Amino acid sequence: MKKDVIDSLSRHKDVSNAFLEKIKQIPKEILENVGSDIARKAVSMSWEVNGDLHEHKAFLRLSISPHGILYAKLNKMKHYNEIPLLNFFKKRFPTFIILFESNRGVFATDQNLSILTANLSLEEALKECEEKLPIDPLLLDLNEDNYQNLWENFAQSQIIHKRKSSKRVISLSKKWRNTVPIDKSSSRSLDVFFKK
Repeated sequence: MKKDVIDSLSRHKDVSNAFLEKIKQIPKEILENVGSDIARKAVSMSWEVNGDLHEHKAFLRLSISPHGILYAKLNKMKHYNEIPLLNFFKKRFPTFIILFESNRGVFATDQNLSILTANLSLEEALKECEEKLPIDPLLLDLNEDNYQNLWENFAQSQIIHKRKSSKRVISLSKKWRNTVPIDKSSSRSLDVFFKK
């Protein structure tokens, strides 16, 4: 557990190196049993990071490009969870390139499943990737309308009216209707973004 707490803490937006060093010095038993104020603070902060990551894993809506790219804007990501989130999705969709934009830039997997970062917009990254990748015929018929229907059908299948979690699904299904349009008219180059 100590290793997990330290790993999560290292991604917290407000953690300092001095605080991390203090946590590394705490005996494992004290940290795992929340046996001091500093241990309690460390565990609480790690829960914040893990909760932020879990929420994005569970509720992030990915858009799909017919070029085999899954992409999304991470507008509400509080902590530095972009790379663990990429790892999560690249294991589930190994044949897709994945692009995420947060306020810290664009994070991506390439065709070799390496993780890359760049300071540009999602629109620019998507345009550059689509120029380099062929269209996948299996994805060609998937447009925003029927993709929206897939999400709404999924949301409806998750609703069990006697469960409290259904309220969350209902509210999220309403959010899913508001997709972020991608402007494909960008002109900046991404030559070093995806090296072949």
